[in-house]
Amino acid sequence: MGEAAGFSLEEKAFEFSPGIYGFPEVKRFVVTEIPGGGDIFKLMVALGQPDLGFTLVYPFAFFPDYAPDIPDADVSELGAEKPDDILVMCIANVPEQFKDATANLKAPLVFNPYTRKARQVILADDRYTTRHRLFKG
Repeated sequence: MGEAAGFSLEEKAFEFSPGIYGFPEVKRFVVTEIPGGGDIFKLMVALGQPDLGFTLVYPFAFFPDYAPDIPDADVSELGAEKPDDILVMCIANVPEQFKDATANLKAPLVFNPYTRKARQVILADDRYTTRHRLFKG
């Protein structure tokens, strides 16, 4: 594997022990920058499978009232000692017309950058769906 910023891709990968919805057999993903995406948009690519990737969005930039109730068991599985140890991102669907992009707020991805563990959490909260529009109009 290639090197990036002094770390191998293996070292930068996040372990999704149960996999993610629709891809339970894929366990390791690397999160990378998207040119111009800043801290809001990232790309998550399956380790060893560069054709399997997802655009991620930092949901709070678009939905400041987003309040996912991440179960304590999930936080504990990530090896997090406190909620501040985790980062929440959501999978985005970005069609050809960027203005029509949506975010899956129903099933956020929760990362612990300290332990390199991550998981997808399906929220019981009915306020959230799999297709929240990022842009009004």
